[in-house]
Amino acid sequence: MSAVLSTVDLSLLPRPHRAHLRPATTQDAQAIAAIYNASLRTQPYQPEGVSAETGARWLSQEMARVRELDAQPEANYLGPMSVPMTRRIILVHQVYQRPMLVAEIDGEVAGWMGSLGMHERPGLSALFEFAYYVAPRWRGHGIGTQLVRHLITQAPTWQVDRLLATVWSDNAASLGVLRHLGFQSWGRLPGAVMAFGKRRDLLMMGMTLPDARAASNG
Repeated sequence: MSAVLSTVDLSLLPRPHRAHLRPATTQDAQAIAAIYNASLRTQPYQPEGVSAETGARWLSQEMARVRELDAQPEANYLGPMSVPMTRRIILVHQVYQRPMLVAEIDGEVAGWMGSLGMHERPGLSALFEFAYYVAPRWRGHGIGTQLVRHLITQAPTWQVDRLLATVWSDNAASLGVLRHLGFQSWGRLPGAVMAFGKRRDLLMMGMTLPDARAASNG
């Protein structure tokens, strides 16, 4: 029996938006923190069965605890970022001369990307670990794809030829973006993530670019 496909109104589907990408400044701290914190209210961060309302209530309680802090309150902290914390992260990127970008649409910060991580370990200067987040109302509009594509394009100017993203195994949206752009699995850490009462695998998604040193010498 053949399947019958209904007509789809393409105007109802999300359309890609072209964002303006620029370096993050401390004036973006509030918007960056809000985007990150919004991601904590729902899956994949919250386990199945937790409503958006419950997630929002938890987020509000945690924010009251850390609102004035400019550093994480404990090791392995998983919770909302305060504006002072975010401002400090932006300044650390600037001191280390590491790219931290915001994606702006009509003056609104729609997403951001940071690049602190394994690059700071000895001998890993040619590797960038990055993470990106998109505001809820702009998800599905190509903002994350644009941020990662920019990183791929600009990596040689930073003398980088390896890109790495560590992604929770149930973060289907981010995994879809990375695989679409050509990232491959570089490994899996079974059960390494313990968050909100649930264990998940940590996936290492990587991309190898042309040798940065050869490109700079050529």
